[in-house]
Formats: sequence, C-alpha cells, structure tokens
Amino acid sequence: MENDQTLIKYCPACGGQIDTAISDSCPACNASPIPANVEQPETKTRLWGPGTGLVVWFSSVALIFGFQMVAIFFYFAFKFSQTRTLPKTLEIDSLLAGLSIGSTFPAHLMTLFICWFVVTDRGRRPFLKTLGWGWHSQFKWVHAVALAFLLTGVTILFEKRLPHKETDLEKLLKMGAMVRYLIAFLAVVTAPMVEEVVYRGILYTGIEKAWGKYAGIGFVTLLFALVHVPQYWGSVAAITAILTLSLVLTILRSWSGSLLPCVATHLVYNGIQAIALLFAPDKMPVSPTQSALFIWSSFF
Repeated sequence: MENDQTLIKYCPACGGQIDTAISDSCPACNASPIPANVEQPETKTRLWGPGTGLVVWFSSVALIFGFQMVAIFFYFAFKFSQTRTLPKTLEIDSLLAGLSIGSTFPAHLMTLFICWFVVTDRGRRPFLKTLGWGWHSQFKWVHAVALAFLLTGVTILFEKRLPHKETDLEKLLKMGAMVRYLIAFLAVVTAPMVEEVVYRGILYTGIEKAWGKYAGIGFVTLLFALVHVPQYWGSVAAITAILTLSLVLTILRSWSGSLLPCVATHLVYNGIQAIALLFAPDKMPVSPTQSALFIWSSFF
C-alpha cells in the first residue's frame, strides 16, 4: 500500500477533495493539498474592534448615570417619607452626596462584568492574560510609584501656574468626612482597575488593532479628557492635568504592551490623594486641582 496515495487530501482554499492519483493540486483553484491527518496551524485569536470598545465605554458611562438616577430616586423617597412633601429643588446635602457616590460602586462592578464578558469572549479566553497583564522588563512597581509621585508634582505645578476656579466636585469634598471616605474607598478599590480596563484595556486595544497605536493614543487620551471637561469647566489647571495624566497612562500602555503598569500607576496616584483626604480636617478646603483629579477617577 502506498501511503501517499491512500491519504485523503483536501484543498486548503475551497475544502474540496483532491484525487492525488491524478494531481497533487486542486483542479478548481490550483492550491496544494493538506492531508486529513495533519493538524492545521492554529490561527491567531481575533479580539474585539473599535466598535465594541466604544460600546463598552458608553455602557460604563450609562451605568454611572443610571445608578445616579436610582440614588436620587431613593433620596426623594426618603425625604417624602419624612415630610410627606417632595423637595421643589434638588439641593445636594450630605445624604444625597453619600447616596450618589455610593451608587458608583455597583456601577463599577457591573462595568467590570461587561468588560469580562467582552475580553474573555463569554469565558472562552483568560481575562488578565488577554488584556496583557504583566510587568515590562523596564517597568516594575518601583517605577509605578515614582511615576505616580511625578504626576502628582506636575498636578501641583499646573495648579500654581494655570487659572483655576472651584468646581462643583470640589464643593462636594467639603461636605464632611463621610463623603471623603466614600470617595477615597472608590478611588483606591475600584476606580484604577475599572477605568484602566475600559479606556486603556478594551477601548485602546480595539482602536490600535484597527487604526494603529498613534490613533489609539490620541483617541483614548482625548475621549477621556472630553468626558470630564463639563465637570471642571472653567478650571484650566484641572483640565490640563487630566489631559496630561490620560496621555501619560495611554503612552505607558502602548509602550509596555501591558495594562498592569497603568493600573499600578493609577492606583498609587489615587492612593496619594486618598491619604491626603483621609487626614484632612472636616470641612477643610482642600487643594483644588488635586481634589478635582481625584474625583474623576471615582466617577469615571
């Protein structure tokens, strides 16, 4: 028996059978055959595109606002149960501030679940490995700490050199210790991971694969900044600092090819702000630009 002639062979292009006794090429498309008992090379996993990244981003923002509306509903329900009348205007007090900030936590959890669903393709791929979870040979924890302190210094410099006026979020910080504790918790526990996965994990990866790294860096940096411009309108210092922070973290993601350095730097940066807030006297005015930068990572 001649093994080469008894093997069933198929065309790699059209999938049709090839009679090797007559020819080793497919009569339809002239392609070389692949024996049936030979494993074909494994194709590279196809990840998500920019459209999916934008859907995930939009979902993360919608969840924040959706849970904010739920918090406001419960606030009005509580006020009605106390006075049997509904407030005519929505004035932010410590209760509403606490409910609003607290609603960010379930929104972050649901956002992380959506990210897991997309990144793992419904559990078919490893979550962290697919995102590129690991240290770069030239960027470890010590570099993340150093970069976070450098960014904090740049923030202070912008505060001293650029125009700034008090924003609504800064006023929120002055409403008591409970508000500051909730913000500190969110900004350290959930915000670094959720935000980096959405912006520099899913969104950046989709854009980079479709249009290249420069498009990814520019789009993610600007989108992140634009989302927060309304919150800090009038504060050139805060907007410039947010834009700088976003640019640095996105470049870090592109250079390292990993999300871990971004999460670590973001975590340390927020941790510096959290420590300052936790030890601040109650109702004490805080550094304006730093507090503004601290809030954005809690909400988005």
